[in-house]
Formats: sequence, structure tokens, C-alpha cells
Amino acid sequence: MKLSKLLTLAVTILLSYQLTFADAAEGEQLYKANCTACHAINEKVVGPALKDVHKRRESAWLLKWIKNSQKLIASGDPVAVQVYKENNESPMLAFENLSDAQITSIVDYIKKESEAPAAPVVASTVNTTPSQTNDNANGTGFYSNGTYYALIVMSLVLAIIVFVLFRIRKVVDGLYEQKYPEAVAAEKAQEVSWKDNKLSFRYKLFKKHPVVGTIIVSLLFMVIFGLLGFDYGNKEIGVQKGYAPTQPINYSHELHAGTYKINCLYCHSGADKSKQATIPSASTCMNCHMHVQAKKEDGKVSPEIQKIYNAVGWDAEKRMYDPSKPKTPIKWVRIHNLPDHAYFNHAQHVKIGKVECQACHGPIETMKVVSQQKSLQMGWCINCHREANVDVANNDYYEKLHANLKIEGQTSITVAQNGGLECGKCHY
Repeated sequence: MKLSKLLTLAVTILLSYQLTFADAAEGEQLYKANCTACHAINEKVVGPALKDVHKRRESAWLLKWIKNSQKLIASGDPVAVQVYKENNESPMLAFENLSDAQITSIVDYIKKESEAPAAPVVASTVNTTPSQTNDNANGTGFYSNGTYYALIVMSLVLAIIVFVLFRIRKVVDGLYEQKYPEAVAAEKAQEVSWKDNKLSFRYKLFKKHPVVGTIIVSLLFMVIFGLLGFDYGNKEIGVQKGYAPTQPINYSHELHAGTYKINCLYCHSGADKSKQATIPSASTCMNCHMHVQAKKEDGKVSPEIQKIYNAVGWDAEKRMYDPSKPKTPIKWVRIHNLPDHAYFNHAQHVKIGKVECQACHGPIETMKVVSQQKSLQMGWCINCHREANVDVANNDYYEKLHANLKIEGQTSITVAQNGGLECGKCHY
């Protein structure tokens, strides 16, 4: 009888352990899939650090907050409003698709990670072996207090050595002066006085103390060229501001967008629909130029328009496509380039943000030859996000955000406050 009870108890404990392990495993998966973009356990990222959140907040409150934080804020919950304000009023995504059990498993995982000791993070660009990583994490490798103390001792030893060498030199100079007074007097007579000769500083620095002079000059060169190199790397490498390449066709934006008022989206039809603004196909040009030929006084078609005809195989005399004519695609030269690790979406800015083309491309309607007007560096984008207000009042896309802002008594919000400074938005 006692044996059967013990077996039953053992099975119960085992099942409970397996269930807890399964919940923790599911919680870890859900946490990594939904939370890591904005949160970390031991440090603030976009949102606050989650360590011991189960101790700071009640379980029922956490369920409501995670499922729909904006709804909880709108209800006037004082804790929700406080958390929202403490985190720069950055709205948290709603996770109404998660069940109570799933959210509880996420909180259990956070509890487990909160109780685990935080491993120190060592910033390094050098690849380390597993054994090196473990030593560093345990404080027994190179990056430890022992190394720090050893460097201090070495510095003191070197300072003592320098002091002893200076003392030895002073004693040797004294002995030399006692033994060879005439030679010393002759050397002093040859020395140039600071007051009598403007070159005395150069003499003392490069003839009397050549090592010190060499070190000083080397340091000056290192500082000067280092600053110049930093400035060049920061402002020139990868920056194409002012870049205006020669295009295969002398297309004038001043004429088409300026004089004829052709909408940018007519040619760059993808700017409000996709990531790319798209380069217009030759057939788009032909919508007009099968009729507009801009003939010269000799009756010949404009050479630039003729290049379009050559690209599509158009016969200007017969005013029709000639299948026998060879087709030569137009090789436009890209002007505005972003690094491969930077993500930019035209539709998000043009369609949703209502950003004018001129904001990034400059007064394009005045350019005969297009050139890059802005640096397109990260700092330039960030400054724009910090200064530009989101038009929540006149844009249906932000209807829900506008409603939440009105509840809080706000009339405007910048792109940065709406998540425009999150790293993952541009570097996914």
C-alpha cells in the first residue's frame, strides 16, 4: 500500500516537472518571437527591462497590459499610464492573439531568467574560442581584476626604471664634467642662447633632445592625420552628396516636372506602392513621345528622343513599332544609393507619411541634371524623425493613434515618438 502511494506521488511529481518544463520551453519560444525586438531581461531597450516584472506587477494586470496596453491606458489605469509615460510614450504592440496560458508561460520564462545570474557582457570584435569566452565570463581570463592589478604594477615598475635612469644620467653627467671640464665648457659655449637666437627651440628639441623631439613630432602628425582621416571617413566614405552622373539620355526634370507639371508618380509609379520608387520603363516615355518628337529645323527627331525610339524599336516616319529594328535598353545610372544593411520604404513615407519628394531629393522640378541633394546618412534620417510630426489628424492610417492621443490630451507626436528611432525599423 505504501509502495503504491509512493509510486503515485513520484508520477505526480514527474508529470508536474514535465508540465513546468514544457511551459517554460513554450514561454521561451514565445518570448523570443514576440518580445525581444523591444525588451531585454536585464537592460532597457525600447521598452523597460523585464527582470522581476512578476514581482512588480500583478498577474491579472500583466495579462491585460500584454494583450492590449493602449486599451488599458485609455481606461485610465494609473499604473498603465505611469508605465506609458516613463517609456517616452512609445506605444506597445497588442498581443490579443496570445492566450492567457501563453502569456503566463512567457511570464514564467521571465521569472526563470530573472532568477538566473546575469552574465557580464564583454564588448569585443575579436573572435574568441569557447574556453576563452568561459574564462572571461567567470572573471578568470584576460579581462579580470588580476590583469588590472598587473598593469598597475608594471606601470609603477616602469616609472621607477625611468626615475633610476634619470638619476644615473645625472650622476654620469656630473662625473663627466669633473673629469673633462674643458670639453664641457666648450660644449656649453657652442650652445645657442634662447634669447639670442630664434632657432634655439629647434636646437634644443632636435639636437640636444632628439628622442623627445621625434616623439613630439610623431604625435603631432598622428593627431593631425587622425583627425583628418576621421573627418574624411565620416563625411566622404559612402556619402555621395552632390553626385550628378551623366545619364544615357539627357532627361530634364526641369522641363517635365517643372514646366509641364508632370506628377512624379506618373513616371515613378512604385513610390506610393512599394519599397522602390521604380525607374520608368521606355514604354512610359512612349506614351507621350510617340507623338511628341521635338523635331529640329532640319525635320529630324530630337537626338535624345531618338534614343528612346532606338530602345523600343520605334519607326518615327511610319509612327509604329518595327519588329526588325534591334532594341537597345536604356542603362540609367542610379544616383541615390543606400548601404545594403539599411532598409528604406518609399510607400511608408510617400503614402503613409505624406512626405513630399523634395524633402529627400531637393527641388527636383528645377533640375536639368539630377544630383543628390542630401547626405542620406543615418544622422540625417534620425534628425528628420525627431523633427517631423506625424499628421494623425488628417490621415486615416493613424486613426487609432489619433484617438489615443486625444484621450491623453495631446495634439501631435513626432516620428521618433511613434517608434521612428527603433533600430529594427531600418536595420532588420
